[in-house]
Amino acid sequence: MKLHHETRPVIAAVGLDFEARAVRGPGVAVIYGQSRSKYLQELHSKARLGARGVISFGIAGGISPRLRPGDIVVAEAVVTASGIFHTSREWSRALRQALPKAHYMPIFGAEAPVLTVLEKEALWSATGAGTVDMESSAAAEVAAHHKLPFAALRVVLDPAHRPIPLSAIAGARADGKTDGTAVLRSLMRRPQDFRGVLRLANDTRIATQALFRCRQSLGPFLGLLDAMKLPLNVE
Repeated sequence: MKLHHETRPVIAAVGLDFEARAVRGPGVAVIYGQSRSKYLQELHSKARLGARGVISFGIAGGISPRLRPGDIVVAEAVVTASGIFHTSREWSRALRQALPKAHYMPIFGAEAPVLTVLEKEALWSATGAGTVDMESSAAAEVAAHHKLPFAALRVVLDPAHRPIPLSAIAGARADGKTDGTAVLRSLMRRPQDFRGVLRLANDTRIATQALFRCRQSLGPFLGLLDAMKLPLNVE
């Protein structure tokens, strides 16, 4: 049974449990997790029930050399291996008005983790995207399928010049939570990752604080109601 127009939420597509905690609020339905097939299924199911729009929200890897941890990117478009999904101009403009320091540029929606500096450099050269994450492609696909407004807001975690240590992803669980014991076990096998994991932990703190500040600035429905009040873009 579809929801009444006035009660339809914005669907926030995130990957990790702390991103879900950051984005929850009035008018927002959150989908998160690391299993792509289950993720897509839940996004489609929520969209069929009725939604105002879909937004990809959370942290991301930096692939533009000028971005640093904590920098905010509002997506001009989501580039994927299969094509380009353009975001809603009005919604994106409302996000940028609420977050005037945000960068406005494409982001890349990957289907596998991007860990090395060489991978980031290759994506930057090929796409000009500012960041990369694993949720935006699914969110864009579902929004396009259901003809819903789509936006993406990502905060940089790791800058382009830093790789992600293998031990840092050893604890990633399908439910979006982190298994700290698995990370420690990996560090025992790979002590060379220790410095990188500590640095990533500090970057995570910076990015998480920025993510919560973004959420506080956007209010109910994550800026979509403000977008509806803007004059239509006729460029």
